[in-house]
Amino acid sequence: MWPLDSDLPFDGVHLVDRPWFPYLCTEVEHWEWETDGEAHYNFWVALDGDGYLTTLGQTFRLKPGMFFIFSPNQRISAAHYSGARLTRFSAHFIPLSGAVVLDSVPGLPLLGGEVASLPAMQRQIDAIMRLAFRRQQESLLNRRMFDLMQQTVSGGAGSGNVRVDERISAAIRRMRSEPEHIESMDLLAKDVGMSRSHFDREFTRQVGQPPKQFLLNSKMIEARRALESTKLRVGEIADQLGYRDIYFFSRQFKAFFGVSPKHYRSSLQEG
Repeated sequence: MWPLDSDLPFDGVHLVDRPWFPYLCTEVEHWEWETDGEAHYNFWVALDGDGYLTTLGQTFRLKPGMFFIFSPNQRISAAHYSGARLTRFSAHFIPLSGAVVLDSVPGLPLLGGEVASLPAMQRQIDAIMRLAFRRQQESLLNRRMFDLMQQTVSGGAGSGNVRVDERISAAIRRMRSEPEHIESMDLLAKDVGMSRSHFDREFTRQVGQPPKQFLLNSKMIEARRALESTKLRVGEIADQLGYRDIYFFSRQFKAFFGVSPKHYRSSLQEG
């Protein structure tokens, strides 16, 4: 990975997957994204919302102003877990040296940088999207996209305050993949090799919310998915998520989504 205050190791780009990319989108609530990799590079920027992204064994907090340049065939997973929905900008591209396509680029992928000025980036992205929608002047669009990437990288900061500690990352994976098996935060902290007080403090600092709240969010998201995609009864869903009291589960679900599990499923059938 090259220093963030240096130039990109290529001097142009050819955008691919046109006309769909460049792409600016506000994702659905509790969005998740997984990929086994694509055959192109991907410039990716978070503009709003909060979440996390995991790739190459590292986890990064997603927050406004974070950017990545992903390499071809790179496996990525990301999720939004609370607050404002995630808005992201993405551009699929092939790097060029003059008119020559580069098969590989030293220093890539670039993971977890932060833009110098988010308002300035948003203005540039708006201008690029206006140009992209016209579906004309493709060479100018390619040049503007390269200029944006170059300015972002040369003025950006490193990933020091957005990269999540490996122990916190392990706790995130546990809470998202098997929330029903989290018996207590004391045991989870011990499992990842931290004292409870240090775990609570670092999780909240690095993730943006306390671990108990993150676990509750994870359970509620899984509960909603089960109601949407299975025929399991409410009690069975509660049991699968580790609840011993169906009424407590229902109260938490209603506090989180504004309706009871039963009424939420009924609304799906009515729609």
